[in-house]
This record gives sequence, C-alpha cells and structure tokens, in this order.
Amino acid sequence: MMEFADRYLLLLGLFAIPAALLLWYRRRERAFAVPTVSTFDALSPTLRQRALVVLPVLRVMAIVLVVIGLARPRIGEADAVVPAEGVDIALSLDLSSSMDIAFDRGGQSRLQVTKSVVREFIKGRENDRIGLVVFRDDAFALAPPSLDYVALDTIIRDLDASFLPDGTGIGVGLASALTMLQDSNAASRIVILLTDGEHNADSIRPEAAAELAAALNIRVYTIGVVADSATGRGVDEQLLRHVADTTGGRYFVADTAEDLADVYDEIGKLETSRVGGEEFERFREFGPWFLVAAAALVLLELILRSTWLRRPPA
Repeated sequence: MMEFADRYLLLLGLFAIPAALLLWYRRRERAFAVPTVSTFDALSPTLRQRALVVLPVLRVMAIVLVVIGLARPRIGEADAVVPAEGVDIALSLDLSSSMDIAFDRGGQSRLQVTKSVVREFIKGRENDRIGLVVFRDDAFALAPPSLDYVALDTIIRDLDASFLPDGTGIGVGLASALTMLQDSNAASRIVILLTDGEHNADSIRPEAAAELAAALNIRVYTIGVVADSATGRGVDEQLLRHVADTTGGRYFVADTAEDLADVYDEIGKLETSRVGGEEFERFREFGPWFLVAAAALVLLELILRSTWLRRPPA
C-alpha cells in the first residue's frame, strides 16, 4: 500500500491553486477590447491559439508533481527486526575437582548446578552465538560460537573434564575464550568466566589475559562460586574483580543455585539492553520519479514558450 513519508508537505499543493489563478489572470490581462467581435465570428482559432492553454496547465502540473515528490510516496515491502548483529558469547567454565563439592544445602555439586543454570541461560538466548571453553590446569575449546543451541545443550549436559589435568588455570581459560572471539564481528563480544578457586596453574596470568581482552574490546564478566559470599572463601575475588574491571565487565558472586541463576540472567539482560534491536521497514521510494517528471514538464513549457507558443512582442 502506498503512503507518504512526509505527508504534511502535501499542504504545499495548495500553492498550485493561486499559481493557476495567477496564470489565468495574466492571460486575461493580455486581452484587449474592441468595439465589436462580429467581424471575428467567422474566424476559427488556430491550433497554436488553442495550444496556448497548455502552458499554464504544464506549470500547475509541474508544481503538483514537485509537491508529491517532496512528500516521498513509497510502498512498504517488508518489516523486520534486526538484533544489531547480536552478541557473541564465550562461556568459560572451571571444571577443577573442587567443582564436585556440594553447592549448597540442595545436595547437588557446584558442577551440576552450574550445568543446569548454564543450560537455562542458553535457552533464554535467541540471536546470540554461544561458544564453550572448559578449563582446569589447561583449557580446551569444546564448541565455537554457534546458534545451534541444541547441540551446545547436549555438550553441557554430558560435560566431563577428566581428560584435563586438575588445577585452576583462570588465565588460560580466559585466553582460550578470547581466541574464540577475536575474529568475531558481532556488535558485542563477551566472555562469562566462572570459577570456584584461585589461579594456580603455570600458564598465562589472568591479569595479562585481561589486558588482552581490553585490547580486543571484549568484555569479561567473572563469577565467583563460593561457599560463603561474605568471605569469598576459596575464590580470589580481588583478582576476578580486577579482570572484570579491566575489560569493562562486572564481577558477580554466587553462593546458592538461585544466586547463580540470577547472575546469568542479569548478564543476559545487560547485554540485550546494550545491543538492543533495530526495527525497520524497507520501502520502495517513488519521490524521485515525480521530481523527474516535474522537471520534464517545466523543460517542455520553457521550450514551447520560447518556440512554437512564443508570444509576439507587445
């Protein structure tokens, strides 16, 4: 269905009325009085005389076409919502042996709770590519960023890090996630790193990895899983906060399954609001064609006025 993008400009079409009246009045002014017209009754007007009326008509039509063109007539072709290229997320999970400790009074281990919460987090995403890195003393990229949430859910459900030597390599866990995202062209790139311990691996320092993340413009959200959020027992909270602050992210602490679920939910909302979405409708514009037609009519009027329909000098 056709519409006008700037429909208020159609009011300019009212100028076509006084323009037509002005041209008609000027044409009447050029007439002159004679005692009688009986002498001319037998004379029929020539083709040129009949055609003189075309000049003001062309002028008025050109004005109307200009007004329509300026009002931008268009036809909508499609509606769409684009998530501004979405978010690329690398989940970096600590799978050290301490993750087998009971998370809270619910009886489940920290790893079981983390897997459950992360799976729910993935279900809540729609247009974000998500990858997975696990780390102990070393790190391993299990899944590159993808929209295949079903496959990722299966990987997390069956997660087992027994193939890696025990330890807590926070730095290498972060560095591996950064490698996964460094070539991404998404509107936002983030790492969500979860750990329940202190860095003790003989590998890249977390501080160095954080500097690399900042250089790549990748935000890092760190999550400390603790037995007591007041003391932060077992987690180097100062280090995790430093990593997050260096990259423009945030540090979160969780000591219950509900806390952990809330943390992932808040991170998801932060990134969704940061990127947002752009709603648009694609149109086929016809305004330029009306303007071209108006220019053609003006040109035609000028040619006729200066040649075949030129008035003799008074």
